[in-house]
Amino acid sequence: MLNFKDNNINNEGMLRTILDVGCGVASFGGYLLSSNVIAMSLAPNDVHQNQIQFALERGIPAYLGVLGTKRLPYPSRSFELAHCSRCRIDWLQRDGILLLELDRLLRPGGYFAYSSPEAYAQDEEDLRIWKEMSALVERMCWKIAEKRNQTVIWVKPLNNDCYRRRALGTKPPLCKSGDDPDSVWGVPMEACITPYPERECLSCSRCNHLMLSVYPPFSLGINFLSVVTFLLLSFLTHDNFAIRR
Repeated sequence: MLNFKDNNINNEGMLRTILDVGCGVASFGGYLLSSNVIAMSLAPNDVHQNQIQFALERGIPAYLGVLGTKRLPYPSRSFELAHCSRCRIDWLQRDGILLLELDRLLRPGGYFAYSSPEAYAQDEEDLRIWKEMSALVERMCWKIAEKRNQTVIWVKPLNNDCYRRRALGTKPPLCKSGDDPDSVWGVPMEACITPYPERECLSCSRCNHLMLSVYPPFSLGINFLSVVTFLLLSFLTHDNFAIRR
């Protein structure tokens, strides 16, 4: 849908890390491995324990978690794309705080792929949800990169220009200057937009080069994913060896 070169989701190294929300058995994460893309699959902590176990046994990074009141355990700008298929998460609750948490986690120019009845259904309730969600992401400066049938893909801005152009008092507000977007352990979510550090967005051209260069130095978030994957694979290899013995 995004018309990447050779129809490869890796996009020549520009897209490498994905957060799959409500992942089921993490089949999407398994599909991406052959494209050199690593997905961290997040499943609700309710009836999905067996599904996550199945994913881990296949060597796919996955865990049980909650999109609730605390930040997810990743620093800002850890992922190039967030994905929610057959999505039933209420993104509008509490002034859009869950969607704003995804915004914190996405890199400049990052995508949110959303597949849900609200994106195509014509009944009154779904239309209301779609209208309110569209208005929210517009105020967040996201734009539609592609929309087809039941799926819409939004793209996050590359710099702070759109945030500066918003009318005074527009909600959601920008996060306070003293907020550390990389502080995550036990930190409550906030219904605010995380702007980019000014030192990294001096101009649009520089921002494009700095934020989205091919294979930039690994951030803390990407290192975290790499470590998790290594530990999972090491555990599974040891477990398989023990079983063979």
